[in-house]
Amino acid sequence: MRLDRRTRFTLRLQHAGFLLLLTALCTGLAWFTSRLSWNADWTATGRNSLTVASRRVVGKLHGPVRVLAFARQDPALRGRIRHLVDRYRRVDPKIRLRFVNPDVHLAEVRRLGIRSEGELDLGYGRRHETLTTLDQRAFTDALLRLERTRHLLATFVTGHGERSFTNTSPQGLSAFAAALRREGYRLATVDLARRPIPKGTSLLVVAEPQTRYLPAEEQALLAYLGHGGNLLWLAGRGQPRGLGGVAARLGLRFLPGHVVDVESELLGIRNPTWLVLTSFPPTRVTRSLAGEVLDPDTTALVVRHVKGWIHEELFTSPPLPLSWLAAGSLRGTVVYDPHKGDRPGPLPIAELFLHGLGHGRLERVAVLSGGGLFANAFLNAGDNLGLALNLVNWLSAQGAFLNLHQPPSPDRTLVLTREEEILLGALYLVILPLLLVAGGLVVRLRRTRR
Repeated sequence: MRLDRRTRFTLRLQHAGFLLLLTALCTGLAWFTSRLSWNADWTATGRNSLTVASRRVVGKLHGPVRVLAFARQDPALRGRIRHLVDRYRRVDPKIRLRFVNPDVHLAEVRRLGIRSEGELDLGYGRRHETLTTLDQRAFTDALLRLERTRHLLATFVTGHGERSFTNTSPQGLSAFAAALRREGYRLATVDLARRPIPKGTSLLVVAEPQTRYLPAEEQALLAYLGHGGNLLWLAGRGQPRGLGGVAARLGLRFLPGHVVDVESELLGIRNPTWLVLTSFPPTRVTRSLAGEVLDPDTTALVVRHVKGWIHEELFTSPPLPLSWLAAGSLRGTVVYDPHKGDRPGPLPIAELFLHGLGHGRLERVAVLSGGGLFANAFLNAGDNLGLALNLVNWLSAQGAFLNLHQPPSPDRTLVLTREEEILLGALYLVILPLLLVAGGLVVRLRRTRR
């Protein structure tokens, strides 16, 4: 090809045109990407994006949400806050975030009662919620409370040695009560021998009574249920303790004995009556559970059909040979023995009941044979808390708020024995380097021989 003046000019013109088009293309892509964002969450449980239920809560908001973040000029803290709020803003742009320096705006700090740096104040209409924990569960809970037009009332029955929601010991229910308050519930107690169930009770809790109910007290419970009340019965073994009429209304019978789980020993649990549940029937309450549920000291339930009632198993024990109902003593080695009255698993240990009363009214009851399932010692084990809140919201007919909470992350911890650590160390620090050196020497010798 002959390069004369005209050819050189043409090549230069083509080169300039190519650079111009490339610059225009890069500029256009930069402009386009500045106005369009795309996010992907590849974590195992989607912990960096909103759950479906959290999106549902955001979708129920009918106006703007004002988020005031009280943080100094700290890039790390402000970045954490912005990362959290931006998840919600991608679903609803009406959620607005504004940072406030607490050292400068002292009047606003005093007006809103801000106590520490990093707190958020969420405003929705004329209502406000203060947030001290920067995670999705706490933020969604706050939006849920803002969206609710009224606080629901959960009433705990007392007077028979029931577990108390003010008791902070491992056997108490104080952590369960704190979770209910975060969900927007008001809490109250009632001694049925002294006064009636408070009006407006959305949920009545009977938590493993230790003494018998009087006939008049049981009649008060039956009347409450007959008028569309909702009951959470943490029964415990040996029930009904004066609640035989309630059990008969549901067609429910408690079998004597302990449900044992030999698989729990593999997890370091030495008590065979502590069940580790990893699979559940697909109910609305259990559908989103991602972790295991630890259910201590349970018994088996038998349910016969009662006209007008719909019942479904909430969860069951594992099948034989992993689990069975031990009718005899648990001393010594625990083995399955049908000659002693043992029953093979799977066995129902928790049930949901639904009864239509007409005019759109429903009677909801949940019976858990393990009374300590939501006690302080077990509430934060596995996904017990998620189960508790899903169950409470189902009982209170708050179906839109089921499964709000992020599933727990799977355990990624690798535990090695001393011998395995030595083997891996030798492999990566000695054997592999020697193989690389040997390979290099072989290549070197072959090249030298050529």
